[in-house]
Amino acid sequence: MRKLILAVLIYTALFSQSQLLSPIPLPSNTIIDLDPQIYDDDALYEALEKGEIFTFLAKSFGTKNPELRQLRQNYMALFSLKSKIFGGGALHVAFIIPYKIIGKYAASTTNSALAFLLTRGVPFKMDTIVIEDESDASLFSAIEQVEQNSFDLVVAPLTPKGAQFCCDQAIHTRLYIPTLHKNRVVCQNDMVYFGGIDYESQIETLSLLTEKNTTKITVSDQSSVSQMLSQLVAMHIDVERQIVLTKSGYYKNLIERYDDLNQSDIFLNTPVVKSSLFLSQLTLADFKPEHVLSTQINYSPLLLTLTQYHDRDTMVIASSIGEADPVVTEEIALVDQDIRFNWINYATVVGLDAIFANRMTEPRIANENFQNNSLNYDTRLYDAGLFRFVPRPLPESEMEIDEESLSILEE
Repeated sequence: MRKLILAVLIYTALFSQSQLLSPIPLPSNTIIDLDPQIYDDDALYEALEKGEIFTFLAKSFGTKNPELRQLRQNYMALFSLKSKIFGGGALHVAFIIPYKIIGKYAASTTNSALAFLLTRGVPFKMDTIVIEDESDASLFSAIEQVEQNSFDLVVAPLTPKGAQFCCDQAIHTRLYIPTLHKNRVVCQNDMVYFGGIDYESQIETLSLLTEKNTTKITVSDQSSVSQMLSQLVAMHIDVERQIVLTKSGYYKNLIERYDDLNQSDIFLNTPVVKSSLFLSQLTLADFKPEHVLSTQINYSPLLLTLTQYHDRDTMVIASSIGEADPVVTEEIALVDQDIRFNWINYATVVGLDAIFANRMTEPRIANENFQNNSLNYDTRLYDAGLFRFVPRPLPESEMEIDEESLSILEE
């Protein structure tokens, strides 16, 4: 009996999973500079020409030359090196978490931010203000706690309702909302920043791919995001059909009610699982639309797994996720967080990167910047390829004047 108990204890010790962060830091490589000589930019270039890479890395920390800073970043990434990059006191960041509203995003946003700060070698303190929902009382209580502390930034993944309440309050600490674009609310508060993607910009770009002689169709479900996307589509093109998917998962009978799907441009505004079911059953019903167009909502590798290539070979997807530093991306992945496809995680990390850029001495990990208190993203288009999302050139706007019209105007 004692042997059995001992075996159970050993098994539990080996395979149980702790929910606490280990106090043991991750291993890292360090360059020690033992040379007292100061290197200017010419000396740094000379060191590179001689192949003295580690001398260059040790001496290039303070250079302001953009080319040298980029080379430094490349070599640091190549050799998986870290350096202290912080230029001030410890950062104090807080998260407002309405756990009944944002659900899974509570863990993903906080863990992504934590991983980002750890990878950058920044001394920081992170607090969490947990509230039940986005009621006025709950948010007011959270804002009171914020005002009683000296936070450098408060990150609040909120819905439009919660964001609107915060915009209407007198806040003296920067509040960053990574879940919304500024065009989703009416906000004149200079202390509130937004990091959400601009769905309308994505839809506007996708609409340029539609053909003049095709039937324009939106596919949505009953969710607020899906309905919002379909409304935005209707603002940019003349929608002739609106298909609303049910919860059943069987759509073939619904699809067969329409006989013009072969000559159609379909805006697919449903989450990835429903989209995959719809696409496969569209093929089963022997329909082949001209284009299947979708926003960030379907930019997920899960789409490539759940569908066959012939189900999606006319599909074009818009995404606003840029190219973040690959080393930071992989180190964030070590805590099981994704910033390559999860746009809320990406927005959280890039927002922190942009807001604290003036307190870092190393180059930023991404290129997005704030414009009118909202992160400004570029829209990228991708074909849903055989094994991956394949970059696609942006279409030219029909508003551009052709050479013949231009010559007439010049005359």
